Amino acid sequence: MTSLTLKAAALAALALVPRLGVRATTIELPPCLDPFQPFIYSGCYADTGNPHALSLRSQLDQQNMTIEKCVSVCKGNGFRYAGLEYYGVCYCGNTVNGQQLAEASCNYPCTSNSSQVCGGTEIISIYQDPTFLPVDEVTVADYDHLGCWTDDSEYGKALAYPQDQLDGSTLTTEKCLEACREGGYPLAGTEFGGECWCGVVIGNGTFSAPDTECDIPCNGNSTQTCGGRARLNLYVANELQSLEPCGYVPPPPGSSSTSSSSTTSVASSSSTPDVTTSTTTTSDIPSSNTASYTLSSTTTTSTSTTLATTTSLPRTTTSTTVSTTTTSSICKETVTLPPTCEYKCGKWCSSPLPDWDSPQSCFTSHANCFLQVSACFKQAGWPGALECFGFAEWCSALSTYCKGSGRPGGICSKKDFWDHKPPSAPGSGVPTTTVITVPCLPVNTGMPPTATSTKPATSTSTQCPIPTSTSLCNPPKNNKPPMGGIPLPVVTCNDLLPSFNSGHPFKLYTDSDSSKCKSYARSSFSTACLDACQEQYEDCVDVYAKGCKEGKYKEDSYAGAVIKCKEQYADCWLANWGVSAEKKCKVWGTGPW
Repeated sequence: MTSLTLKAAALAALALVPRLGVRATTIELPPCLDPFQPFIYSGCYADTGNPHALSLRSQLDQQNMTIEKCVSVCKGNGFRYAGLEYYGVCYCGNTVNGQQLAEASCNYPCTSNSSQVCGGTEIISIYQDPTFLPVDEVTVADYDHLGCWTDDSEYGKALAYPQDQLDGSTLTTEKCLEACREGGYPLAGTEFGGECWCGVVIGNGTFSAPDTECDIPCNGNSTQTCGGRARLNLYVANELQSLEPCGYVPPPPGSSSTSSSSTTSVASSSSTPDVTTSTTTTSDIPSSNTASYTLSSTTTTSTSTTLATTTSLPRTTTSTTVSTTTTSSICKETVTLPPTCEYKCGKWCSSPLPDWDSPQSCFTSHANCFLQVSACFKQAGWPGALECFGFAEWCSALSTYCKGSGRPGGICSKKDFWDHKPPSAPGSGVPTTTVITVPCLPVNTGMPPTATSTKPATSTSTQCPIPTSTSLCNPPKNNKPPMGGIPLPVVTCNDLLPSFNSGHPFKLYTDSDSSKCKSYARSSFSTACLDACQEQYEDCVDVYAKGCKEGKYKEDSYAGAVIKCKEQYADCWLANWGVSAEKKCKVWGTGPW
């Protein structure tokens, strides 16, 4: 069914993509930090790796893995299935591409909880999100045309999954929409006359374009338009929704007939035992005692749902029953997105701080914050640079918060810090929520997999969190605190793996985008520190001395301030001339120690 209201909502949601910075599906999102129904065990499957049983390998530390951590990251990324393999390698996916095996085949203990099972060698333990409803009544008519969109972003394609199984020489709009429908993808697009693409969300840097730029007829039907050169005719199916996406808030008691306490049982047509969890939800990155995955127990859930299937995978039984064969489904997920400009000072905007849920990850975000202070003074311009002192104080408040004095009741999260200490100069607004569409694809029940060009997403991380905001360089000895309160820019380990591996282990952090910062060879560490001295001097003149000239500061005249800035620079130069850091930043991602 096509609805003008739904179409308008879809257009409004997609229009937010470039502004809110919704990331491509190949980029791993944070774990779901909101309470959610536990995933249900679905069996032991083969994973030969060609392709993998589940498409996305998570970046979670496999040496510290539990079932709860894996399902949390899969929930946060909108996937229907979570899988654990070889003691703790976590995978997420929308379909299971592998044969089901005997339960005894999955017998490796998880690295962080030996009482849990994490697959085996090329064998994966699969868990399923029970909140996805299978839908078989969706047709290509349910896809609404959203117009012509760009597909030439430096960040990648607008839609992530090409449908190479289709013959491009005979492509029509209907063939592309049917392929995406069968795969459970809410977004579909045709391009360059014969290309079909499907996706979960629109990739970064994709914008609506004039309809005249989609001007190439479909190869299989010249009366239809199939995009253009780097242009996409975009379609979306809005009717498919998840019952409880990440961030779902149950209705208040009495607002529906849903029982607040029900039992979800799991049955299978094979010999798979009943598997449930002992709690209603998981919270943050759940600990082992938040939702314990055990055999032969019951689950208390806030909402009951029935999925009755004819496959060999488990079947949940609750108050609402939907009998069907295995089909595709699509759902929507509410996600919290940071503002593109979290803290604004003059012409400069800070990059959003990473989310956190523990003191350790909180200090990582503080380091990220502090490293941007120099970028603020460098790029804010006058008089906006004066606001950078407020930003520096905000970062200092975050440090205090991470240490515990700012965490009432033991809460430690970005939202809690934001509530207690919002930016005094916010950018484009506070963190917002939006709804994205995510696919819920059917289980492969042993039949040959449907031809698809979906490729497993790479999990190799090429950027690590900055482990410390402490500079490896020596501060000027005779100027404490720094002149005008403007700190020496930080020189520490390079956070980008390709640059680090090319022989540049050190970086001078003077831009919120670290890829724009200067990196240095080990033999040039002293040069990095001298460049930091130069940056501090320029900021001192541009901010402190100019502030004295215009009466913002009463301590010095303009000429006197410039002299003091030069003295500090000379002192900094002498403190860092010829210094080395041979024993620092030896291994990427482990810190400067």
